[in-house]
Amino acid sequence: MMQKFMLGAYWDARADSLEKCTEDAARFLARLAEIDPLLASWYERGRSRKDALERKVDILDAQKLQGLLLAGRNRRDVDREVIDELGCKLSLWNGADEEEAEATVSIHCGAYSARIGNSVIIDLPYQSESSEWVGKASSLLALTAEVWQPNWAGIMSKKAMRERDFDGDNPFVDWMVYVPRKIASVPSPGRVEELNGLGSVVVVQPDPPVGEGHEELTRIRQVERLLPA
Repeated sequence: MMQKFMLGAYWDARADSLEKCTEDAARFLARLAEIDPLLASWYERGRSRKDALERKVDILDAQKLQGLLLAGRNRRDVDREVIDELGCKLSLWNGADEEEAEATVSIHCGAYSARIGNSVIIDLPYQSESSEWVGKASSLLALTAEVWQPNWAGIMSKKAMRERDFDGDNPFVDWMVYVPRKIASVPSPGRVEELNGLGSVVVVQPDPPVGEGHEELTRIRQVERLLPA
């Protein structure tokens, strides 16, 4: 059965400035474009598809990105003052003609409230029946780790997230997972990719999981036991 996947990265309170968030978002979006053309063009969300396609974002325009992040800040109901501790947000769509190629990216950074975390979410334009994107997936995860330095990040199917009680506070193991520490080894056919002092990307199995079968779940449970610090 075909599965849709997402990349999620999560980290705790971190009082990054608007300028730092803008710089990181610009670097992240530019590097996404190097990994896959489907992640090269981005549009603001609109009231309709037609409206959104009129709102293309120049990812090299730092002032534009900063303006979008500013627009995504939370404000108080009474006086419309910015609530600094809740950070800023940015949400974009890739404008694909076909549903199978659609992707979205959402960035929430600079939040330092104890009640809310930071995250980067990419709804990926990839499906488990396609082998073309296997080599790109770990590159996306490594890039996310490098730019945002999260508590953890993963590439996981939406089906698995629904069925196995996803919790962004803890590493969720499905296909690939990043943690900011060294993982010496994992059971075959999985592998570990070390990220030059940033930690480890664990690839649970070579091909995307289909979300069925005892063997897949066994591999996932084995990796889960290896992740705690």
